[in-house]
Amino acid sequence: RVLFERALEIDPKNADALVGSALTYVLEYAFGWTDPETDYEAKILGQADRSIALAPDNVWAYGVKSVYLHTSLRPSDALRVADAGLAFDPNYALLFAYRATAKTYLGQFEQAKSDVQQAMRLSPRDPRIGAWHNYLADAELGLGHLDAAIDEASRAIDAGYRIFYPYLNLAAAHALKGDMDRAKGPLAEARRLNPKLSVQWLTARNPILQPAFDALRKA
Repeated sequence: RVLFERALEIDPKNADALVGSALTYVLEYAFGWTDPETDYEAKILGQADRSIALAPDNVWAYGVKSVYLHTSLRPSDALRVADAGLAFDPNYALLFAYRATAKTYLGQFEQAKSDVQQAMRLSPRDPRIGAWHNYLADAELGLGHLDAAIDEASRAIDAGYRIFYPYLNLAAAHALKGDMDRAKGPLAEARRLNPKLSVQWLTARNPILQPAFDALRKA
């Protein structure tokens, strides 16, 4: 963030620096590291919109804006923004992945899987592939495909995506299967990685796990 801000001091109209700065706030928001004094709407949507105004074909800005909108429970808006970005660049793998998360939040689980798979076809060695496997786990959970969700969450972790989300998906899938012993380990790791994790926290950020809330409480 310091480097992006330094770039903006040199050139306030640097579209990439604007969206780069916005991305740092998206990560902070999505991973639960929020600061109550930060205006995330201004820091994310404000900077992403300025970037788009300066460079309407900057698809990175559409991606950052889309992921924040779905994470803040505005998936219809997130889907619209992702579609707008893909209209400029239909080969931008990251936007397919972010569009998938919006569709998952809208309950369009099969369409979400198709978008993630398209992202993987476009960028099969992408450094974000672990996150994409977790997006597949989200969709499989939504479909009730618990073994497939376990497989995808495990692939996410094996690919190096070792934040709390894939561990939480593992715990949810095992808990929904009634296997509380297998749920406890990944749940403990998810809570270690995100000490703020609770059903209340998830309700505000990841409502797709709602069918698993009772099972997670038991675990």
